[in-house]
Amino acid sequence: MRCIAGRLAPAVAVILSGCGLLVSEAPVSPEEEEPGRTAVAIPEASTGDTLPEGLGALRQDEISIDLRYGELQIKITPLHESVIRTTAPDTHERLSALARGHHQIFEERTGSALPFQLFLVALYTEAVEVAFEPEDLNLVSRGLRFRPVEIRPVTRAWDSRRIQPREVLMAVYAFPPQVDLEGDLEVEFREIRSREWGRILLDVEVERGRIRARSGGG
Repeated sequence: MRCIAGRLAPAVAVILSGCGLLVSEAPVSPEEEEPGRTAVAIPEASTGDTLPEGLGALRQDEISIDLRYGELQIKITPLHESVIRTTAPDTHERLSALARGHHQIFEERTGSALPFQLFLVALYTEAVEVAFEPEDLNLVSRGLRFRPVEIRPVTRAWDSRRIQPREVLMAVYAFPPQVDLEGDLEVEFREIRSREWGRILLDVEVERGRIRARSGGG
């Protein structure tokens, strides 16, 4: 399958890499969309929260979970600081800005200061139009199933719940803080389930060790 580049919104470029989506640039952050918005701190996990910034080397694709349901391709990227700090500096900067702005938005929408677990979700179809239900994407963490608390579209056509051939739709999902990125985590879309996170977490942990070594932290 040949790679495709497409326009989504300002500063967004999405490339089809093999059979999975590769988001090479994150969307414009909410702070840029709404001038004057005050960013909030991203909640951090007990693992990876002390890593120095700017020393990661992973690509966004390497921390993202791929899932396929028929013709619909789904890529889920965690936006937690303990994970995205292992990515290359430009990737970390974009994903961190996206997370900060959306934490504030979800706090205002829900009236809750809970440290939601945020994920950037990208949908793609190559050849046919596909209908989808955003709420069909759930997470299973340590044996418990979690539904999204809030979903905020990043691309305007998301609310149509239909995706056209070679179109990419994106949204940020807020899940309950009980979702544990340091343990067993599965992504479920209808009856299809991915257990890819276990492999990704091993790569993240290796990169955390490399970052500590680069910083002289041992």
